[in-house]
Amino acid sequence: MTRVRAALVDGPYGNQDRDWDNAPPGVAYPAEVQPVSSTEDVVNQQQTVTRWRMFLGPQADLEATDRVQWDGDTYEVDGDVERHKARGRLHHLEAVLMRVEQGA
Repeated sequence: MTRVRAALVDGPYGNQDRDWDNAPPGVAYPAEVQPVSSTEDVVNQQQTVTRWRMFLGPQADLEATDRVQWDGDTYEVDGDVERHKARGRLHHLEAVLMRVEQGA
């Protein structure tokens, strides 16, 4: 998997936004990714939401505001990155990845 992190820039309303169009190249980390769920709303919004759970080693640098490229798709980190410890040391990270596809 590749972690992509965009810089914060001034937004149009005085807030800070992520500049995804100019994000630097990502950083690759070994990861295991497993399916969690996929839902489809065909009545109101014509969209599909897919979630995966990703497991990373303790050396990975991942934040809730990052994006992840995996298996040819780009995902957002959904919620906080979970940091699991064993005997007081960081053992591994877990994160839920989410992709929303809008239908036609």
